[in-house]
Amino acid sequence: MNELLNGEMEGARFYFQAAAWCNQRNMAGCSSFLLAQANEELDHMRRFLAYLFDLDFAVKFAEMPAPEIKAGTPRELFSAILQTEQKVTRNIYAATTRAEEEGDHATFEFLQWFVREQREEETQFSDILAKIDLIGDGPHALYFIDQEISKIGGAE
Repeated sequence: MNELLNGEMEGARFYFQAAAWCNQRNMAGCSSFLLAQANEELDHMRRFLAYLFDLDFAVKFAEMPAPEIKAGTPRELFSAILQTEQKVTRNIYAATTRAEEEGDHATFEFLQWFVREQREEETQFSDILAKIDLIGDGPHALYFIDQEISKIGGAE
């Protein structure tokens, strides 16, 4: 559970860095959307923290390297974000399987919310990549990508 908690913190930091990446490219809509995503990841971390507190488990925060964005285009950025979400999904699934195998019904039930949440996250970022592909890479692509992403999830 500590690994999942730390994974959410790491995810939030990645989203904050991705928001900064967008901000440097004058993509305020994308930046706002990604800041909201970062806050969502922090909310997820708080859920894990509260669960660990409720069960009186030790909480261990991990050291984390600074997030690094190696993207040159919005497509590369959102592809990296999708890959990050897929990693989180794998970790949630592994923890869910372990809880089930150990007969830890409370943790298994607790993790079901995250299973559903990760399905939504992966779908959302797959849809964003599809929109980016539809827009293409013409001279005004950054503007149109920014406009489309600003419409998602109340980022406007």
